[in-house]
Amino acid sequence: MIRNWIFPLWIGRRLRHADSSGRSFSGPVIAVVTFAVAVSCVVMIIAIVTGTGLQHEIKNKIYSFRGHIQVKKYVDDADLLESESIVLNEALLSAIKAHPSVRHVQSSAYRTAILKSSNYFDGCVLKGLDEHFDANRLGSYLTAGKFFQKRKGSESDSMVISAHHARVLDVKVGDRLAVHFIREAPKPPLLRYLYISGIYESGVEDVDKQFAWVDIDVIRSVNRWETDEVGALEVFIKEGSKPEEVAAELSAVLPFDLQAVSAQMAFRQLFQWMDLFDINILIIIIVMVVVSAINLSSALMILIVERTRMIGLLKALGAENALITKIFLYKAFVVLTRGLFIGNVVALGYAWMQREWKIIKLDQTAYFVDSVPVHFEPVWILSVNVGTLAVCLLILLLPARYISAIPAAKVLKFE
Repeated sequence: MIRNWIFPLWIGRRLRHADSSGRSFSGPVIAVVTFAVAVSCVVMIIAIVTGTGLQHEIKNKIYSFRGHIQVKKYVDDADLLESESIVLNEALLSAIKAHPSVRHVQSSAYRTAILKSSNYFDGCVLKGLDEHFDANRLGSYLTAGKFFQKRKGSESDSMVISAHHARVLDVKVGDRLAVHFIREAPKPPLLRYLYISGIYESGVEDVDKQFAWVDIDVIRSVNRWETDEVGALEVFIKEGSKPEEVAAELSAVLPFDLQAVSAQMAFRQLFQWMDLFDINILIIIIVMVVVSAINLSSALMILIVERTRMIGLLKALGAENALITKIFLYKAFVVLTRGLFIGNVVALGYAWMQREWKIIKLDQTAYFVDSVPVHFEPVWILSVNVGTLAVCLLILLLPARYISAIPAAKVLKFE
């Protein structure tokens, strides 16, 4: 009795040639099933690259504007409160930078103000930036002009406002704005004049309607702070590190009056909304795998019924059920891998074109991005392909058991 694995592969290849010759009823069915598997694969991979892409893009925007972690005084969690000062010293900076996951640290400060042009006014939160701010991260959001040049020991009279404020105030790069700082009564508002050096647009409505960027020394002078006082320290961490874990570890080494707040904690609702993407992706994957398995099972049953005489002949020659099952599983494996290959080519090809040319646009006010973002996560893509292959082959063992119910004696009389 033949037990070598080469025999099932040889028979399986013969079945492939018979199906492609057009003489087999199962040929068109298998072609349709291959197409269905390819479509399911396309849907799964597109769901992964766009879902993770949207998460990646929104998170990067949040991190760019406030860092992965903020070190500040124990006050309300709201980010838009005016800053209470922190005395910046070498011991504090060394304690933060000593953490192996910390990549960059910069100072910031916040102060509410009213911006007034010739005819209009609008409220905002001024965010002060020091000479160490990461211009590469923020520069990608500039739509006009440039960042002001911050030099240590000198105060810049320039500012960067959002496209929203530019529309409301009807101003452009180079215009001068009157900036009013409200103080406690009976003190009158403090007036400063700043020039617009740049205009940005992030796509995150809460950011664009609130923030404008200025030299941190402007806020220091308004608040009457010393040169070593800042509102907060923004900590950027290395790729692969988890902000919540790093924030907890930094809190353990900070002075008692300071706290390390991760972006996930500050924007809890937004991150919870993004976490739902993972559930949606998982549901899509499960549904598509089930659809692929059902289609393959139907095709396998048709193939088994069509090859009943062959099964009976093999049994009469002494072949065991396990050996015959391998023949049909090999056929199903070929159909499945072919469908997955076609699906991967189509899906990854679309994803590459979307990343390069931004073919499909989105409503930026609803999704925080102006086009469908794409992020290639090799582990996810590989896991989906391997998982689909494994699950479908396991499920195909059920219809393959029908082979054992076929009697060799009677089946040879089957017409």
